[in-house]
Amino acid sequence: MNENEEIKDLEPLSESMLDADSESVDDFIRQLEEKEKDLHITLETTVIEIEEGFDDGNPSVFFVEPQPAGAEPVTVKPASPEPTAAVQVREEPDETDEADDEIAELEERIGDLEDFNSALKENVRRLEAERAELLENSLRRNKDFEAYKARNERDRSDHLRNQTVSLVEKFLPVLDNLERALDSANQLSDEQGPEFGHFFEGIQMVNEQFNAALSELGVEPIPATGNEFDPHLHEAVATVETEEFANNFVCEEMLRGFRFGDRIIRHAMVKVAVNSNHPEDDGRPEPENDSP
Repeated sequence: MNENEEIKDLEPLSESMLDADSESVDDFIRQLEEKEKDLHITLETTVIEIEEGFDDGNPSVFFVEPQPAGAEPVTVKPASPEPTAAVQVREEPDETDEADDEIAELEERIGDLEDFNSALKENVRRLEAERAELLENSLRRNKDFEAYKARNERDRSDHLRNQTVSLVEKFLPVLDNLERALDSANQLSDEQGPEFGHFFEGIQMVNEQFNAALSELGVEPIPATGNEFDPHLHEAVATVETEEFANNFVCEEMLRGFRFGDRIIRHAMVKVAVNSNHPEDDGRPEPENDSP
Protein backbone atom coordinates (compact mmCIF):
# COMPACT_ATOMS: atom_id res chain seq x y z
CA MET A 1 0.00 0.00 0.00
CA ASN A 2 1.40 3.46 -0.90
CA GLU A 3 0.84 6.87 0.61
CA ASN A 4 -1.86 7.84 -1.89
CA GLU A 5 -3.96 4.87 -0.84
CA GLU A 6 -3.48 5.74 2.85
CA ILE A 7 -4.61 9.32 2.21
CA LYS A 8 -7.62 8.10 0.25
CA ASP A 9 -8.60 5.95 3.28
CA LEU A 10 -8.40 8.96 5.57
CA GLU A 11 -10.56 11.22 3.39
CA PRO A 12 -13.93 9.48 4.02
CA LEU A 13 -13.08 9.16 7.66
CA SER A 14 -12.45 12.88 8.06
CA GLU A 15 -15.65 13.75 6.26
CA SER A 16 -17.67 11.49 8.51
CA MET A 17 -16.09 12.99 11.60
CA LEU A 18 -16.78 16.55 10.51
CA ASP A 19 -20.39 15.74 9.85
CA ALA A 20 -20.91 14.45 13.40
CA ASP A 21 -21.86 17.39 15.63
CA SER A 22 -21.67 15.33 18.77
CA GLU A 23 -17.96 14.58 18.48
CA SER A 24 -15.43 17.02 19.67
CA VAL A 25 -12.15 17.98 18.20
CA ASP A 26 -10.31 15.95 20.79
CA ASP A 27 -12.15 12.86 19.84
CA PHE A 28 -11.33 13.51 16.24
CA ILE A 29 -7.62 13.89 17.02
CA ARG A 30 -7.69 10.77 19.13
CA GLN A 31 -9.20 8.79 16.35
CA LEU A 32 -6.60 10.06 13.95
CA GLU A 33 -3.82 8.94 16.28
CA GLU A 34 -5.36 5.53 16.55
CA LYS A 35 -5.52 5.30 12.80
CA GLU A 36 -1.90 6.33 12.56
CA LYS A 37 -0.95 3.60 15.00
CA ASP A 38 -2.93 1.08 13.03
CA LEU A 39 -1.20 2.19 9.83
CA HIS A 40 2.27 2.30 11.50
CA ILE A 41 2.83 5.89 10.38
CA THR A 42 5.59 7.33 12.61
CA LEU A 43 8.31 9.90 12.32
CA GLU A 44 10.76 7.13 11.46
CA THR A 45 8.67 6.00 8.53
CA THR A 46 10.74 6.17 5.34
CA VAL A 47 9.72 6.12 1.73
CA ILE A 48 10.58 2.82 0.11
CA GLU A 49 11.41 2.81 -3.61
CA ILE A 50 9.70 -0.11 -5.20
CA GLU A 51 12.16 -1.82 -7.46
CA GLU A 52 11.54 -4.18 -10.29
CA GLY A 53 10.35 -7.56 -9.14
CA PHE A 54 7.99 -6.19 -6.47
CA ASP A 55 5.45 -8.84 -5.61
CA ASP A 56 2.03 -7.28 -5.12
CA GLY A 57 0.81 -10.48 -3.51
CA ASN A 58 3.49 -10.39 -0.78
CA PRO A 59 4.20 -6.80 0.25
CA SER A 60 5.35 -7.83 3.73
CA VAL A 61 8.84 -8.44 2.42
CA PHE A 62 9.29 -4.71 1.88
CA PHE A 63 7.47 -3.39 4.94
CA VAL A 64 9.50 -4.56 7.95
CA GLU A 65 9.46 -2.73 11.27
CA PRO A 66 12.85 -1.54 12.46
CA GLN A 67 14.43 -3.73 15.12
CA PRO A 68 16.33 -2.43 18.11
CA ALA A 69 20.08 -2.81 18.19
CA GLY A 70 21.25 -6.25 19.30
CA ALA A 71 17.91 -7.91 18.55
CA GLU A 72 17.81 -11.02 16.46
CA PRO A 73 16.68 -10.43 12.92
CA VAL A 74 13.13 -11.34 12.22
CA THR A 75 12.69 -13.67 9.32
CA VAL A 76 9.69 -12.82 7.27
CA LYS A 77 8.28 -15.69 5.30
CA PRO A 78 7.04 -14.63 1.94
CA ALA A 79 3.45 -15.29 1.32
CA SER A 80 2.65 -18.04 -1.06
CA PRO A 81 2.09 -16.62 -4.48
CA GLU A 82 -1.46 -16.52 -5.53
CA PRO A 83 -2.34 -18.06 -8.81
CA THR A 84 -2.42 -15.56 -11.59
CA ALA A 85 -4.05 -15.73 -14.92
CA ALA A 86 -1.24 -13.89 -16.62
CA VAL A 87 0.37 -15.90 -19.39
CA GLN A 88 4.13 -16.01 -19.19
CA VAL A 89 5.62 -15.58 -22.64
CA ARG A 90 8.74 -17.64 -23.23
CA GLU A 91 11.34 -15.88 -25.22
CA GLU A 92 12.46 -18.22 -27.99
CA PRO A 93 15.03 -17.54 -30.67
CA ASP A 94 13.60 -16.38 -33.94
CA GLU A 95 14.10 -19.41 -36.21
CA THR A 96 12.87 -17.45 -39.21
CA ASP A 97 15.68 -14.91 -38.87
CA GLU A 98 18.25 -17.68 -38.53
CA ALA A 99 16.87 -19.42 -41.62
CA ASP A 100 16.98 -16.14 -43.52
CA ASP A 101 20.59 -15.63 -42.48
CA GLU A 102 21.49 -19.16 -43.60
CA ILE A 103 19.71 -18.65 -46.92
CA ALA A 104 21.51 -15.35 -47.45
CA GLU A 105 24.84 -17.00 -46.64
CA LEU A 106 24.12 -19.89 -49.01
CA GLU A 107 23.09 -17.49 -51.77
CA GLU A 108 26.31 -15.57 -51.26
CA ARG A 109 28.33 -18.80 -51.47
CA ILE A 110 26.41 -19.83 -54.58
CA GLY A 111 27.21 -16.46 -56.14
CA ASP A 112 30.89 -16.89 -55.29
CA LEU A 113 30.88 -20.41 -56.76
CA GLU A 114 29.16 -19.18 -59.92
CA ASP A 115 31.77 -16.45 -60.29
CA PHE A 116 34.52 -19.01 -59.72
CA ASN A 117 32.91 -21.37 -62.23
CA SER A 118 32.67 -18.57 -64.79
CA ALA A 119 36.33 -17.75 -64.24
CA LEU A 120 37.25 -21.42 -64.70
CA LYS A 121 35.22 -21.63 -67.92
CA GLU A 122 36.93 -18.50 -69.20
CA ASN A 123 40.32 -20.02 -68.37
CA VAL A 124 39.31 -23.25 -70.11
CA ARG A 125 38.25 -21.33 -73.22
CA ARG A 126 41.48 -19.38 -73.20
CA LEU A 127 43.58 -22.53 -72.74
CA GLU A 128 41.65 -24.33 -75.49
CA ALA A 129 42.25 -21.39 -77.83
CA GLU A 130 45.95 -21.41 -76.94
CA ARG A 131 46.06 -25.19 -77.40
CA ALA A 132 44.38 -24.93 -80.81
CA GLU A 133 46.80 -22.19 -81.82
CA LEU A 134 49.80 -24.21 -80.61
CA LEU A 135 48.50 -27.32 -82.38
CA GLU A 136 47.98 -25.37 -85.59
CA ASN A 137 51.45 -23.87 -85.32
CA SER A 138 52.92 -27.29 -84.59
CA LEU A 139 51.18 -28.87 -87.57
CA ARG A 140 52.26 -26.02 -89.80
CA ARG A 141 55.83 -26.30 -88.57
CA ASN A 142 55.77 -30.06 -89.11
CA LYS A 143 54.53 -29.52 -92.65
CA ASP A 144 57.17 -26.87 -93.21
CA PHE A 145 59.82 -29.18 -91.79
CA GLU A 146 58.67 -32.09 -93.96
CA ALA A 147 58.67 -29.80 -96.97
CA TYR A 148 62.13 -28.59 -95.98
CA LYS A 149 63.40 -32.15 -95.65
CA ALA A 150 61.92 -33.11 -99.01
CA ARG A 151 63.33 -29.99 -100.63
CA ASN A 152 66.68 -30.55 -98.97
CA GLU A 153 66.72 -34.19 -100.06
CA ARG A 154 65.75 -33.19 -103.57
CA ASP A 155 68.41 -30.50 -103.65
CA ARG A 156 70.98 -32.91 -102.29
CA SER A 157 70.01 -35.54 -104.83
CA ASP A 158 70.08 -32.99 -107.64
CA HIS A 159 73.45 -31.76 -106.45
CA LEU A 160 74.77 -35.32 -106.34
CA ARG A 161 73.41 -36.03 -109.80
CA ASN A 162 74.93 -32.85 -111.15
CA GLN A 163 78.28 -33.64 -109.60
CA THR A 164 78.16 -37.20 -110.90
CA VAL A 165 77.17 -36.09 -114.38
CA SER A 166 79.89 -33.43 -114.37
CA LEU A 167 82.49 -35.98 -113.29
CA VAL A 168 81.38 -38.60 -115.83
CA GLU A 169 81.37 -36.04 -118.63
CA LYS A 170 85.04 -35.37 -117.91
CA PHE A 171 85.93 -39.07 -117.96
CA LEU A 172 83.95 -40.05 -121.06
CA PRO A 173 86.52 -38.70 -123.54
CA VAL A 174 89.18 -40.74 -121.72
CA LEU A 175 86.99 -43.82 -121.98
CA ASP A 176 86.35 -43.15 -125.66
CA ASN A 177 90.09 -42.95 -126.37
CA LEU A 178 90.68 -46.10 -124.37
CA GLU A 179 88.11 -48.01 -126.38
CA ARG A 180 89.54 -46.68 -129.66
CA ALA A 181 92.97 -47.84 -128.58
CA LEU A 182 91.60 -51.27 -127.74
CA ASP A 183 89.91 -51.50 -131.13
CA SER A 184 93.17 -50.64 -132.86
CA ALA A 185 95.20 -53.01 -130.70
CA ASN A 186 92.72 -55.78 -131.30
CA GLN A 187 93.55 -55.64 -134.99
CA LEU A 188 97.29 -55.88 -134.21
CA SER A 189 97.14 -58.54 -131.53
CA ASP A 190 97.47 -61.39 -133.98
CA GLU A 191 100.56 -59.86 -135.60
CA GLN A 192 102.35 -59.17 -132.32
CA GLY A 193 103.92 -61.67 -130.01
CA PRO A 194 102.42 -63.25 -126.87
CA GLU A 195 103.80 -60.45 -124.71
CA PHE A 196 101.66 -57.92 -126.53
CA GLY A 197 98.70 -60.23 -126.09
CA HIS A 198 99.15 -60.17 -122.32
CA PHE A 199 99.45 -56.37 -122.41
CA PHE A 200 96.31 -56.14 -124.49
CA GLU A 201 94.38 -58.31 -122.03
CA GLY A 202 95.52 -56.04 -119.19
CA ILE A 203 94.20 -52.95 -121.01
CA GLN A 204 90.90 -54.74 -121.57
CA MET A 205 90.63 -55.43 -117.83
CA VAL A 206 91.20 -51.72 -117.14
CA ASN A 207 88.40 -50.89 -119.55
CA GLU A 208 86.09 -53.35 -117.83
CA GLN A 209 86.90 -51.88 -114.40
CA PHE A 210 86.25 -48.39 -115.74
CA ASN A 211 82.81 -49.41 -116.97
CA ALA A 212 82.08 -51.24 -113.68
CA ALA A 213 82.91 -48.07 -111.73
CA LEU A 214 80.52 -46.08 -113.89
CA SER A 215 77.83 -48.69 -113.29
CA GLU A 216 78.34 -48.41 -109.52
CA LEU A 217 77.78 -44.66 -109.79
CA GLY A 218 74.48 -45.32 -111.56
CA VAL A 219 75.77 -44.47 -115.02
CA GLU A 220 74.52 -46.86 -117.68
CA PRO A 221 75.31 -47.09 -121.39
CA ILE A 222 72.44 -46.39 -123.79
CA PRO A 223 71.56 -49.44 -125.90
CA ALA A 224 71.98 -48.65 -129.57
CA THR A 225 72.74 -51.29 -132.23
CA GLY A 226 69.72 -53.43 -133.07
CA ASN A 227 67.27 -51.09 -131.27
CA GLU A 228 64.75 -48.84 -132.87
CA PHE A 229 65.89 -45.28 -133.29
CA ASP A 230 64.76 -43.02 -130.43
CA PRO A 231 65.51 -39.32 -130.80
CA HIS A 232 65.50 -38.94 -127.00
CA LEU A 233 68.35 -41.44 -126.71
CA HIS A 234 70.07 -41.51 -130.06
CA GLU A 235 71.62 -38.95 -132.32
CA ALA A 236 71.62 -40.06 -135.99
CA VAL A 237 74.79 -39.13 -137.80
CA ALA A 238 74.04 -41.09 -140.98
CA THR A 239 71.60 -43.40 -142.69
CA VAL A 240 72.55 -46.64 -144.34
CA GLU A 241 70.52 -48.55 -146.89
CA THR A 242 70.56 -52.14 -145.78
CA GLU A 243 68.33 -55.15 -145.64
CA GLU A 244 70.05 -56.53 -142.53
CA PHE A 245 68.09 -54.24 -140.19
CA ALA A 246 64.53 -53.09 -140.29
CA ASN A 247 63.72 -49.63 -141.41
CA ASN A 248 64.52 -46.90 -138.85
CA PHE A 249 66.59 -49.21 -136.66
CA VAL A 250 70.11 -48.49 -135.46
CA CYS A 251 72.51 -50.48 -137.55
CA GLU A 252 75.81 -49.15 -136.17
CA GLU A 253 76.97 -47.26 -133.05
CA MET A 254 79.58 -44.62 -133.74
CA LEU A 255 79.95 -43.32 -130.15
CA ARG A 256 78.50 -44.77 -127.02
CA GLY A 257 75.93 -42.79 -125.11
CA PHE A 258 75.37 -42.78 -121.35
CA ARG A 259 72.56 -41.83 -119.00
CA PHE A 260 72.28 -41.31 -115.26
CA GLY A 261 68.83 -42.43 -114.20
CA ASP A 262 66.41 -40.53 -116.39
CA ARG A 263 68.98 -37.89 -117.26
CA ILE A 264 70.89 -38.20 -120.53
CA ILE A 265 74.59 -37.51 -120.10
CA ARG A 266 75.39 -38.02 -123.75
CA HIS A 267 73.29 -39.21 -126.66
CA ALA A 268 74.52 -42.24 -128.56
CA MET A 269 75.78 -41.35 -132.03
CA VAL A 270 74.43 -43.96 -134.43
CA LYS A 271 73.74 -44.85 -138.04
CA VAL A 272 70.14 -45.59 -138.91
CA ALA A 273 69.16 -48.31 -141.36
CA VAL A 274 66.96 -47.53 -144.33
CA ASN A 275 65.36 -50.68 -145.69
CA SER A 276 64.03 -50.29 -149.19
CA ASN A 277 61.84 -53.32 -148.70
CA HIS A 278 59.83 -51.38 -146.08
CA PRO A 279 59.52 -47.79 -147.33
CA GLU A 280 56.35 -47.01 -145.38
CA ASP A 281 56.55 -44.23 -142.85
CA ASP A 282 55.99 -45.40 -139.29
CA GLY A 283 55.32 -41.91 -137.95
CA ARG A 284 58.72 -41.47 -136.32
CA PRO A 285 61.08 -38.64 -137.29
CA GLU A 286 63.49 -39.48 -140.03
CA PRO A 287 67.17 -39.50 -139.04
CA GLU A 288 69.51 -37.02 -140.63
CA ASN A 289 71.25 -38.40 -143.70
CA ASP A 290 74.84 -37.24 -143.67
CA SER A 291 76.08 -39.79 -146.21
CA PRO A 292 77.50 -38.29 -149.45
